[in-house]
Parts: sequence; structure tokens; C-alpha cells
Amino acid sequence: MPVIYVAGTDITGDYSNLPSHLREIASSCGLVIGEDRKNLGRFVAAADIRSAEQMFLNEHSLKREKDFLIEVCAEFEQVLLISDAGTPCVADPGYDFINMAWKAGYKIVSIPGPSSITAALSVSGYFAESFHFMGFPPKEKDKRKKFFDRVDNNRDTVVIMERPYVVHQLLNDVVFIDKQMSLSVNLGMQDEATYRGKAKDILKTIPEDMKAPFVLVVSKKRFKED
Repeated sequence: MPVIYVAGTDITGDYSNLPSHLREIASSCGLVIGEDRKNLGRFVAAADIRSAEQMFLNEHSLKREKDFLIEVCAEFEQVLLISDAGTPCVADPGYDFINMAWKAGYKIVSIPGPSSITAALSVSGYFAESFHFMGFPPKEKDKRKKFFDRVDNNRDTVVIMERPYVVHQLLNDVVFIDKQMSLSVNLGMQDEATYRGKAKDILKTIPEDMKAPFVLVVSKKRFKED
């Protein structure tokens, strides 16, 4: 049975400084699975494993495609799974594929890497001994409203992710929540920035044309609390 390594990579999507242990494991993998051809190609080149087979797994992958991928994995002793940036399967495609691999009897091993979730929490200044990661809000209007109502009523610090081009929409969605918030943009990059305050104040501060990867942290405390 194969070993599937679930490998975290730089949250900026920069593969130029891959850790030596990841390079070593990658060199022994006959199959590398990534989200798309362009980014997987960049990873394979950076890791110098051009001879490895390449396959793709992303949010558009159908159940039958994942079934086929599970079958293909059985032909290799070691398989590497990466995402475009950060850690696979956390607010990222692949968790159900890994569940299928467990059921198939494959061995699953983590190669820990950076996480934008913990990075955003670390610079927020908010209580993070316990927190609620709520992932991506639904797109459907009614479900989206209920999602943000749950954020408002949550007693823990909450972490939310969204698509890079809807940061203004997200902040407008949470403007009714009277809690402290921290918006971290381009984490790990040279132009990284974190904006703190009420949602309406952050909206006034960020550029109108902002389109960048971001994470929103909502404090458990309301503004009237110490």
C-alpha cells in the first residue's frame, strides 16, 4: 500500500525555498498531486523532480475523478499531495480524497508547513487558546446571512477565509457585528498588512481596488468589553 505525504508549502505560493526534508521526501515520490498544471509545474521544477508523474485535484474534481486518483495511487510506493499554497485539505480541496485514501488502507503522513490561519491569529492580538475556524462563507444569500449570524453569536475568536477579490463584500457583510476584527492581507509577503478595528473602519482604510489573499479574525470580545 502506498504512503501519501500531505505537504504544507509556503503560504505565499513561493516554492523557491523548499525545506530540505520536503525536497528529500519529494524526490522519492513517483506521483505528485497538485491543484493545477501551472503551480504544480513550478513546484516540480523547484523540487527538481521532473521525472515524477503529475495529477490534479482541486475544487472542480468530480467523485469519479477522485476514485480514479485513488486507484492510480496504488501503483506507487510514495505519493506527494500539495496545494497551491499553505497546507492541503484545510479550507482547501483534498480532505475527502484523504478520507477515501484512509478507507482504501493507505498510510497518510503529514509534512507540516505554514498555515495562514495560525499566522493571522498570531498577529491579531486576540485570544487564541481556543478559536473557531469557520472557513469560507456560503455564496447563497440566505445561507450567507445565517453564517454571519453564527459569527456574531460565537463566543470564541473566529477565523474566516474568502476569495481574494471579495474582501470589500465580506467586510460589508460583517459590518453589523460589533466586535474587534483583524484583517491580514498578503501574509508572508513583503507587502503584508494587518488592519484592526471595526469592519466599517477597516473598509475606510483599505484600498478600494484591493484584491489579495486575506484572512479575517473576529475577536470574541465586543467593543464595549475590556
